[in-house]
Amino acid sequence: PLRFAASGKETFPAMGKLGVPIFAGLGSTTVADVAQSISEYRTAWREAGHPGDGDVMLRLGVYVAEDMDRALSEPRESTVSYYDRLRGSLLTTAKSFGGEGRAQRAERLATMTYEDALKDRMVHGSPDWVANRIDELREELGLTGVLVEPNVGGIIPPDRLSNSIRLFGQEVAGRLKA
Repeated sequence: PLRFAASGKETFPAMGKLGVPIFAGLGSTTVADVAQSISEYRTAWREAGHPGDGDVMLRLGVYVAEDMDRALSEPRESTVSYYDRLRGSLLTTAKSFGGEGRAQRAERLATMTYEDALKDRMVHGSPDWVANRIDELREELGLTGVLVEPNVGGIIPPDRLSNSIRLFGQEVAGRLKA
C-alpha cells in the first residue's frame, strides 16, 4: 500500500481529508506536537466520511544496547550530528518555502540538547525499556505501526549498529504488542 509522509502542520488534515495512510516523524517536533497533528488528521478523516480512524505509522529513531549507559552513549555523536544537519536544512529551506514555520522549528532545535532528543524524539535504551516505550507511543498516539530508523545521523559504527539491530530483532520485536 502507498503511504504519504506528513510533516508540516497543514499536511496532516489534508492527508486525512484525502483518506490516505500516513507516516509521521519526530525529527523536528515532539511527541505532543505529533499527537496534536495526528488528532487533526483523524478529525479531517472522519469529517470527510472515511471509515475507521485513519492509518498512522511513526518513523522513530531507535537504538538498543545491552544496558542503558551504552544505549545512551553509543549513538550520541550520530544523533547530535543529525539534529545539527536538520537545523541547517530547515534554515536553508525556510528561505525558499515553508517560511516562518521552518524557521521556528530550526530555532527550537538550536536550543535542544541530546537529553531533550532522548526524552521526546528518540527511543534509545535497553531491550526492556525500548519495548515498553514503543508500546507506550503506539498506545498514546493510536499508531498502526512503527518504522524503526536504527542509525539516526548515519555515523554509528557498523559493529554497534549491527548489535543494536540484532538486539531489536531478537529481544524487542517479539515483546511488542500486536
